[in-house]
Amino acid sequence: MTIKKQLLVIFSIANTSVISYSQTNTTIDQRIEQVENSLAPLVLRKDQSLWKLKDRMHKYNTKGLSIAVIHDYIIEWAKGYGETGNPIKPDITEQTVFQAASMSKFVNAVAMMRLKELNKIDLDKDINQYLTSWKFPYNIDFGEEPITLRQLLNHTAGLSVHGFRGYWNSEHLPSIVQILNGIKPSNSEKVVQILPANSEFKYSGGGVTISQLIISDNSKVAYERFVNENVFTPLGMDQSFYSIELDKYPEELAFAHSERGKLLSNNYNIYPESAAAGLWTTPTDLGRLIIDFQMCLSSGNGKILAKDSATEIIEPTLEGSISALGLFREIKNETLYLQHSGANRGFRGKFIFSADNGNGVVVMSNGTNTEIIEEIIRSVGLVYEWPGFETLTVSTTVELNDIDLRKYAGTYIKGNRAIEVRLKRNKLLLEEKGKWKSNLTSLNGTTFVVDIVKPLATIEFVKDSDGKVVKCIMEQGDKTAWVKQH
Repeated sequence: MTIKKQLLVIFSIANTSVISYSQTNTTIDQRIEQVENSLAPLVLRKDQSLWKLKDRMHKYNTKGLSIAVIHDYIIEWAKGYGETGNPIKPDITEQTVFQAASMSKFVNAVAMMRLKELNKIDLDKDINQYLTSWKFPYNIDFGEEPITLRQLLNHTAGLSVHGFRGYWNSEHLPSIVQILNGIKPSNSEKVVQILPANSEFKYSGGGVTISQLIISDNSKVAYERFVNENVFTPLGMDQSFYSIELDKYPEELAFAHSERGKLLSNNYNIYPESAAAGLWTTPTDLGRLIIDFQMCLSSGNGKILAKDSATEIIEPTLEGSISALGLFREIKNETLYLQHSGANRGFRGKFIFSADNGNGVVVMSNGTNTEIIEEIIRSVGLVYEWPGFETLTVSTTVELNDIDLRKYAGTYIKGNRAIEVRLKRNKLLLEEKGKWKSNLTSLNGTTFVVDIVKPLATIEFVKDSDGKVVKCIMEQGDKTAWVKQH
């Protein structure tokens, strides 16, 4: 596991202050306006103003996006912004449908748990016990440990194929078996075992696609039909369907855009990998599923799953892992949040919701920028006073120059792992080579925020009595010490 995946719990930072709102005596319209005008970076400078949503959309070339906010187990408001790129329905509204991309995996986990409740499968049995139209070819070099459905859903099966590129149009789409075997017309590699089962986290859309085949093999109906009958219809998710269901495409469809905000020439790609990436939906429809799931967790009164099943979905199987079944866990100020993001060609999105109460938000965009999505989520958390979402602001003036920052550069060791801190353009860059890297944002003279890590994490550089940097402390709930090499 990398630091990025191991860091679990939010922290309190000295030398910072927070911005917060009170919901007392505010109307829904006022809260919408606050959200639209309270976007912020991870750390706000003391003299820095909050951002306006319309300005950030322009900065990031975001043509359109849609938001649904969940408060106290209801969708309190939903709103669309910008343009679809679709001449039939040019304006984004709360009815506009977007590609959910990897957010599809949460829907898939709920569908799989529903199949379990129907006594069709056991999450902890060998997947080949449930595969009838195809068998997974085990790699004997990794022992005899069976791969299970639970491992497919939480990315611990040790399988290849991170994600999928989609297809230009609906002609000559591959079957699921062709995709898993990596043979034409599939445009992805064969799904194979590259690690021992249940040994570590390895994100695999390929593994989730195997679970798609298991649902159809054991329900005896098409995957898309099973999800529609067991999830979408009971919850009134009338605007949710899958990429290959061409007869269901509505007029209220967002078209995909490039990084520069240009409409893609084919409007959108098609994803036959329904479980991993193929869902079309709205933030409101995803919000309906989230609310039902929250009710399952809190009282067992949801429509789809029993309380025990919902609880099972949010539990990781590897110690210290943030990966549950179709969800990732974040703990902020002792509150458990569950989230998943999505990235298809020309679409981005993310949802996050609380396991402890009825709060959450879904954001979907027909562009490629993810920073604006994180800024919107932080704004919603700030306005609605979610624990752990207070905007951090630096309370002291921090002026660092190249000479100061140069002291922190170097290699830091913990066990058999190493991280490197480099100075680039008067900014510190933290990197674990071949795995991840992040800019560091200064909070004070010695403590920095690790920009890309979520939930929030810090690194503090520690000096000896002579003023020489000897180690760094990574903190996000737990603290880990990394010794500097000299």
